[in-house]
Amino acid sequence: QYLMMVTARGICKRTKISEFAYQRRGGKIAITLDENDELTYVRKTGGTDELLLATEEGRCIRFSERQARVMGRTARGVRAMRLQGEDRICGVCVVEKTKQLVSVTQNGYGKRTDFAAFTAHGRGGKGFAVHHLTEKTGMLAGIAAAGDNDDLMMITNEGQIVRTPASGLRLCGRVSQGVIAMRLRAGQSIVFVAVVPHEETQNNTTDATGLDA
Repeated sequence: QYLMMVTARGICKRTKISEFAYQRRGGKIAITLDENDELTYVRKTGGTDELLLATEEGRCIRFSERQARVMGRTARGVRAMRLQGEDRICGVCVVEKTKQLVSVTQNGYGKRTDFAAFTAHGRGGKGFAVHHLTEKTGMLAGIAAAGDNDDLMMITNEGQIVRTPASGLRLCGRVSQGVIAMRLRAGQSIVFVAVVPHEETQNNTTDATGLDA
């Protein structure tokens, strides 16, 4: 098994998990970063997985992890996606055939899209649209792979958490802007998106309207 690391500026590196078997007191170097870049996502992969990366400006790329050769801990990695201007990677997920891609914008618009809508390309390209963004939707906040038995968790810049069934999001095409996944107050924005197994009883969370559940 491997760890696939992805930086904010679109660099990825695949390293065997066994490289981190023995921990040092001060930790271990996991990746060498370029100036003004940072490690933002790490995903466990099995050697034959495909990954989908998305950016804040609504672009994405899908490629096989085998296109990123295995490197040692101190290596820099290779280019996963070519970014334009100040665009940044805002989400990374492993493609799962039994699930759909969930994408959520900073202003609370979300949708589900079949992974089949995202054709695999070689890594290092500029990618293609994953979510239609407008002034109303805001930029893309994050993506995740979710199935009918998963819950979507959205966290705002004010520390509010909303948990709602992922199946409640409409299944849409690649360039749709989606529907309201969470109603936000003035000044609020979504900063993080995650998927967890569905639970019938939810404590200390809120529903998608932003009211206490």
